[in-house]
Amino acid sequence: MTNSFVIWGGYGGHNLGDEAILWALSRQLRRLEPAARQYVLVPRGVSREVKAQYDAWQIEVVSGPLPASLQILRKARLIVGGGQMVDDTSLGWPVGWSSLFLLINWFFGKKPLVTCIGAEKLNRKLPRFLVKHMYSLAQVCTCRDPESTEVLKDAGIRENKVWTTRDVVFSLDRALLPQWNQSDADHQLRVAMLIAYDPKRIREKNERTIQLIDALLKNGISVQLVAHDLRAEYDLQALAEIEARYKDHPGVTTASAQIVDDVVAIYSRTDAVISGRMHPLILASLTGTLPIAFGGKAKVQSLLSMSGIPSLTASTPEEQAAQVRQLTAQRSQILPKIAEVVADFRKIVEGSMAQALTL
Repeated sequence: MTNSFVIWGGYGGHNLGDEAILWALSRQLRRLEPAARQYVLVPRGVSREVKAQYDAWQIEVVSGPLPASLQILRKARLIVGGGQMVDDTSLGWPVGWSSLFLLINWFFGKKPLVTCIGAEKLNRKLPRFLVKHMYSLAQVCTCRDPESTEVLKDAGIRENKVWTTRDVVFSLDRALLPQWNQSDADHQLRVAMLIAYDPKRIREKNERTIQLIDALLKNGISVQLVAHDLRAEYDLQALAEIEARYKDHPGVTTASAQIVDDVVAIYSRTDAVISGRMHPLILASLTGTLPIAFGGKAKVQSLLSMSGIPSLTASTPEEQAAQVRQLTAQRSQILPKIAEVVADFRKIVEGSMAQALTL
């Protein structure tokens, strides 16, 4: 009998990092069970562009009124997949909804999985209770870093059910992605600058980003602004503020990315990707572009410690801009080391997924 899988997470085209997770998860499932039907649960539906992307990935969208859409949990094995799926910020998303879906899937005799997730420290009693009792219904919970693994163990999930793996996006085959190629050694350096704004968490200060852009421009480096979260109240709000400041400036452009294919194409045409978010750094490394971290939360710092991805450590914007130029000059030494780590991480993800599906 052919298996079916339904994938649940922050999907639906809102965040390009989450969409990369879905793509990677889908390919892992396709590699291991080629004939299985794959669904993604997005009760509010998706845009025409996102639907076309999912069709290309051979993923069927399940949408509509929540009671009706949840019928898929009767017949398909649930994969709660990727991203920041455990934190204190809301009882609805992500822990509350994920717990409900795990319970329903388990009740109908399926074997749900929680794969390649990130977790932040839990301080509130109700999220801790849900993680302990509902996430434990999964056959296994794989975490993308050791810190997330400890959060789940601390919440009370048995140690044998929690595995440490790596972010599933590392498993994407580089052959699927466009690759950076420098044809002119004397061309002007151009970097992609990720603009991040999350109103539900601590936002990056625009002023800090603007100071770095100013310094990059003075250093002869052009800047392309990119957003990953496509909701109007998230990255696009901060992007609009910065766009207005540099209106008609020849050294600053804005890249319009609507799907994952767009953003990896953008990265492959720039010399470096500067970001305080994790998935732009991972995608940049997969396209052969130099990833450079600029700030970032604990999950980004964990990624840096594991991967060899460089970060801007200089104290002033002018020194940081000079550091960008220095790092790009050293790309032939930096990128092979990152590529080795990425290849190891891909093997870890593939191995853990294969083992998890046998449970």
